[in-house]
Amino acid sequence: MADPQLNVDPTELITAAGRLDRLAERLETSLASAVPALSVPAAGRDEVSQVSAASFTSVAETFASDSAKGVEELRKIAAVLRAQADGYARGEDDAAAGFRI
Repeated sequence: MADPQLNVDPTELITAAGRLDRLAERLETSLASAVPALSVPAAGRDEVSQVSAASFTSVAETFASDSAKGVEELRKIAAVLRAQADGYARGEDDAAAGFRI
């Protein structure tokens, strides 16, 4: 490693967290508007149409559920970044206070 130092800018962490929150919000909004279109009605009364439609709809429900979990994970990551930014800022403040007379 050429530079073994770790430089952390709490402001950048907060900015990144905000971007993740906005991304999560956009994804959630887009997914919510798409969910009704993901339900597939059967094309006919025959068994193949019924089973195919049920299968497609089941996959769509799984997709919606998994997507919602992904949105929640983005929000969790944003919260962790905020907590880390706060921790770094407090650490820097404490270190600076140690040098004050």
